[in-house]
Amino acid sequence: MNKNVIIIGGGIVGCLSALEFKKKGFDVTIIEKSRIGEESSSAAAGILYPLMPWNYNEKFYELSFGASKFYEELSKKFIKDFDKDIEFINSGLIILPPYDEDKILEWSERSKTKILKKDKSILIPEVSQLNTKKLMLFLKEYLLSLDIKIFENLSVLKIKTEKNIVDAVYTANNKKFNGDIFVLAAGAWSSIIHDKLRKKIKPIRGQIIEYSAQDFIIENILFSNGTYILQRKNRSIIAGSTLEDVGFSDQNLVEPLSDLDYRAKKILNYLKKCKIKKTWYGFRPAIDDNFPIFSKDENYENMYIHSGHFRYGITMAPATTKILVSHF
Repeated sequence: MNKNVIIIGGGIVGCLSALEFKKKGFDVTIIEKSRIGEESSSAAAGILYPLMPWNYNEKFYELSFGASKFYEELSKKFIKDFDKDIEFINSGLIILPPYDEDKILEWSERSKTKILKKDKSILIPEVSQLNTKKLMLFLKEYLLSLDIKIFENLSVLKIKTEKNIVDAVYTANNKKFNGDIFVLAAGAWSSIIHDKLRKKIKPIRGQIIEYSAQDFIIENILFSNGTYILQRKNRSIIAGSTLEDVGFSDQNLVEPLSDLDYRAKKILNYLKKCKIKKTWYGFRPAIDDNFPIFSKDENYENMYIHSGHFRYGITMAPATTKILVSHF
């Protein structure tokens, strides 16, 4: 009889964990508090590269390095097998001035990353992007086709333990889920479910703006002073993002969004002609050193923590998943 893995959280981290465990022959169940990928995973812009990688340590960069290849292969599979397009694009990233050129050049040489000077800007050609909303929608369909059980709109409220073993988890309607292995991959909500993570992980809200732009094409992702701009295949332009330490508040804060709109239009003057199509936000799981947790829980033998990816859940999930599941 196969061992049963219970994954708490249905964002990109939870879904890729489920996929990897399934490949190894486990029976897998995902429990998600809302709907699969509806939180920060779908809210993300989908840039498959850390912004300003020269500011991070080598281990952080290594976790991000293989993301483009992973999603390019996934994109090909979805198109071939399901006729679904997650809009994977190798668009490159242009860094606009001001920037620390010496620091970027030193990082480029150390990491063996190709960069090009383009006018007064710097181009990193290997940067790719995808449409996160389509990614999560199609990934859910793929997981279901593999007989992975998915329970949506169920919040895990209690973890039942006996000594140093997790026996089961209980959801809001008192539904009990027994398992052999438990993976906590609930992003920012991990700190609510697991008391020991309360001081390690906290939510940081990020707002994003989508502009209508049918008569304009951006060939590359643009980045300046913490703000990025990219374009979807439908030609909508995405600008992100805010960084708001407001807990899990859903109160609409106009000032951060207005500031983002101002910064985006400063990067791309064309946006002054565009109407804002919509805005949205997600709660990122922030962690002090920006380095995610993907290891066995220190208190329980059969529980694993897979969270704290902050702004780079989409980017780092393929690598952290491989490492975590390699223990089985």
